[in-house]
Amino acid sequence: MTETRSSTHRPDRRRSVRTLLDQTDDALRRGTRPGAVVWPSGFRLLDSTLDGGLRSGELVLLGGSEGSGKTTLAVQMVRNAVAAGRSAVIFSFEHEAGTVVQRLLGLEAAYAAEASDQPVSQAGNVHAFRAVFEAEDPHRQGLAEALGKLPYGRAALTMMDAYAERLHIHEANNQTTIEEIASVVAMVSEEGGEPPMVLVDYLQKVPRPGVQEDETTRVTIVTESLKDLAMEMECPVVAISAADRDSLGSGRRMRTHDLRGSSALAYEADVVLILSSKDNIVSREHLVYDLGAIKIYRRWSVITVEKNRHGSGSAELELQKDFEHGRFHPTMRIVSERLIEERVFTT
Repeated sequence: MTETRSSTHRPDRRRSVRTLLDQTDDALRRGTRPGAVVWPSGFRLLDSTLDGGLRSGELVLLGGSEGSGKTTLAVQMVRNAVAAGRSAVIFSFEHEAGTVVQRLLGLEAAYAAEASDQPVSQAGNVHAFRAVFEAEDPHRQGLAEALGKLPYGRAALTMMDAYAERLHIHEANNQTTIEEIASVVAMVSEEGGEPPMVLVDYLQKVPRPGVQEDETTRVTIVTESLKDLAMEMECPVVAISAADRDSLGSGRRMRTHDLRGSSALAYEADVVLILSSKDNIVSREHLVYDLGAIKIYRRWSVITVEKNRHGSGSAELELQKDFEHGRFHPTMRIVSERLIEERVFTT
């Protein structure tokens, strides 16, 4: 009897093709978008590869080895979305909210310097902004005055003010379950009048308290739940994924199957991006006759688009690191050098 009542009250997600066609026709006549909503990542070449950017209902997996810049890239993509007028929420299991804000200030200072046609090196970096947050102000003049002492500090604050109310940071911990994530996303969506872009940093840390299960099972359920959340809330969910250290030996590239925990990571995700430091994956032939080249390659990271359900085929894109300012340089380019190993994951 209980099962009968449960199935009776289950929401009916079935729609006929006639209904879908009529809804599309109605949306077009009202001048609204009938298909998925697209959140540009702010990186033109990546957006072109993804056929416009990150889509509502998509689960985007961002993997990479430790220190490769996964959080830096993901936060920059979120920043680009909110700077373009959207809303977003970051679930940070790795960093305090203040740390994320300091990175954003360093990033904005770099953008401000570029907008003034000045060298980025002249802008205040993340360490300088962190020092402001960690120092006492004997004059009690407030944040704007304190940041005004840093090159482009006041400009950075002004740029952040433009989207500050639309960007939310949730300091996650071992009690931040998938249910709490869904609740916060729903709240932000209701407050802002539109679904937000969601960043989970990182997926393997989402807990399931009180449940006895191995990591593979937990990661499978969390991954499936994040995909369900993306579809239900009609928003893109970007989940950073840790690598299985035991599977990464010298001279190997990280791949989707190297991500820690579950094959569900590959099958549930709509987009899989793998971030690598270029010096670790460029073919040795580029180093044999020019040992100094490795110093140049260390300044660059490579984004491998391993899975791209709604866009074009595979791609190898590179972008220059600017970790001092908490970002990558915004202009990407296609990798021209040969990289070790061929792509092994296909859609």
